[in-house]
Amino acid sequence: MSDEEAGVLMPISGLIEYSDMIAAMLPLLRFQTTNLTLLHVIETPISTPLGSEGMDDIFKEAESKIIPIRDWLNGQGYSALIKLVTARRVADAITEEASSTDYSMIFMMKRRKKKGLLGRLSKSVTESVISSVDCPVVTILV
Repeated sequence: MSDEEAGVLMPISGLIEYSDMIAAMLPLLRFQTTNLTLLHVIETPISTPLGSEGMDDIFKEAESKIIPIRDWLNGQGYSALIKLVTARRVADAITEEASSTDYSMIFMMKRRKKKGLLGRLSKSVTESVISSVDCPVVTILV
């Protein structure tokens, strides 16, 4: 993508109830671009090969949940596409996608941190992505 066509990367988690928040934030995205990539990462355990057969049903199910969001975005004048990938860690997949294409920004939903010891010791997906990419990352706390 050229600078003029650089798009926005929007990772979409398995919990797609964030679509209302995405709709609320779309006016801000107009300042960047109308090209959006909806990235959904399917985490696979170490015991499962990343390119393993039998993943077709998982991909179809994930895609069927994201298609309505893509179609709605396209109806709003955006050019949205869906990209499904498998990875061991979600943050790594987002970082890899961000570095493989010229995105002008990454737009992420950030969940509230877990309370207790686990929350203090773990690094969120968003924090990992922010520290690993060169483009700006816009986060919305949900």
